[in-house]
Amino acid sequence: MRSTRSRRRFLAGIGLAGLVGIAGCVDGGRSSRGATDVIIHNVAEVSRTVEVTVTQRGETSPNIETSFDMNPHSRQKINNEVIMDSDYDVEVTYTDETRESPYSETQEWNDAGQPLQILLTDQIVFAVQIG
Repeated sequence: MRSTRSRRRFLAGIGLAGLVGIAGCVDGGRSSRGATDVIIHNVAEVSRTVEVTVTQRGETSPNIETSFDMNPHSRQKINNEVIMDSDYDVEVTYTDETRESPYSETQEWNDAGQPLQILLTDQIVFAVQIG
């Protein structure tokens, strides 16, 4: 009877070790690193049409490619579309009634972790949130 119990314990240990060994391989290829946000603030006195493109470095298709209208002193949050700990190229363009042509800026976002804040004033300011 003792040998049966030892064999069961041994087989249970092997099964548990196997499950632990493959646990990281069964997530369907998705990253377990999490995602972060891009938050755009129109701090101007005028409405703006904004285009945002965020592309992971080395990739051809963007993680974010969107366009939207923003009222004066408003905020637009793009939730969980950027995988953390990766490098991105961020391009923002806006148009409004005060400009004859669109205004555009491009910024590198390295080791994305905390949300990226984009402030639209008379220019475009990129800032990574701390804390």
